Formats: sequence, structure tokens, C-alpha cells
Amino acid sequence: MKKYILILLISNVLANIFEYSLLDYNTTSPTHQLNVWYPEYSNHITMHYFATQGWAGWTATFGQLSNFQEELKNDYGFENVVIIAIGQTNISSFNNSFCANSDLPLVMDTFPELPIREQFSPYSESHDFVIVDYDGNYLDHINFLSLGNVEKNYIIDVLEDNYNQIILGDVNDDTFVNIQDVILLVNMILSNSSDNIDINGDGSTNILDVIQIVNIILNWNNNPLFILSF
Repeated sequence: MKKYILILLISNVLANIFEYSLLDYNTTSPTHQLNVWYPEYSNHITMHYFATQGWAGWTATFGQLSNFQEELKNDYGFENVVIIAIGQTNISSFNNSFCANSDLPLVMDTFPELPIREQFSPYSESHDFVIVDYDGNYLDHINFLSLGNVEKNYIIDVLEDNYNQIILGDVNDDTFVNIQDVILLVNMILSNSSDNIDINGDGSTNILDVIQIVNIILNWNNNPLFILSF
């Protein structure tokens, strides 16, 4: 088993494939106390901000990034993207102040080994911002002290080139939302193989997600009279 893991890690490094699963320490993040980036954001383009808690400039930038993620979703339609800050365990006492203006996930890189920074090297210097695709492949990176329009436009260009538009409720990926998606999701739930298909964004997959798909279908058919609730 150890030999297999070593081979896997070496293969990932050689292919520039990144992956980690660490606890989210930001108390205002929607994934607080859950593991990110896997499994919670396994179907997202992820962006990793190498930060140092405890400095006012870092806190301000982390707040800017939180607002920027909302812009990406609301203004550009990038629903399945997430920005994650990677701090350090030796200065975790500053976590609360660092997250004061941000709802983004914060994970801890273990000091002094700093394995996450080692994994992302040479893209893991202070202020590095690394963009990774759905499968953990390196896409691009940028280094900045503060997030301005130049930096935003650079990141947006990378996302526009690599983002796959996901249709909410399209479980079988056929670009339509219909009864086939309802049947497939019900079968997945009954067989405990739902694969984190969280339609309503409550962190779990259950009958509420089935109801959400049905409502999407009814709305698509312009029939507002039959909206289900639970």
C-alpha cells in the first residue's frame, strides 16, 4: 500500500496534478469543519491562494477575494468555482482575524514541513494564486499583493477558457433537465451512489434534491402553478 501511494504521489507531481483534503477553518465559510478541496469541491475549478495569516494586507486581500468569488458567480455565471486560502498551522491563532472579511474556505498547511506548498511548488510562494481544473491539473497562476482589475481580468480569462457550464439538475449530462434526471437521481439515492449531486446546495443529496429537479422541470415548462415544497 505504501509503495502504491508513493507511486501515485510521484505520478501526480510529474503530471502537475494537485490534490488535498483538509479541514476548513473559516467559521463563516459554507464548508466550515468539512474537508476541502476534496470532497466538497471535487466538481469545481479551484483557485488556491497561498497566504500568511496575521498580516493586515493578507486579511484585506482575502476579503477582496471573497467579494471577487461572488462577482464570478453573479456577474459571469461561474457557479462551480471556489477560492481556497492555504494558511500555516504555526500562525493559526490569527485565523479569526484573517477571515474577518471573507466567507472563503481556509485550510492549514502543516508547519514546518508545509506539504501543500511542497506539492504546489514552484507555484506556492507568498501571494501565489494557483488555478486548477476539475481533475486537479495545473492551469495557470498569478502573484499579487492586492486584487485589482488587472488581476481579476487575468483570472477571468483563464476561467473563460476552461470553465464547463453546468446545467443545474442535469444529472446525466445530456444538456436537458427532464424525468430521466429524476429517475437517475432517485436510483442513486436508493443505492447510496449519489456522487455528491447536491442540487439545492444544502450539503447533502436526498429527496429535497429530487424535488428541486422536479421544480426546475416545471419552471422550464412555464407552469408556475405546480411548485413542490417539502
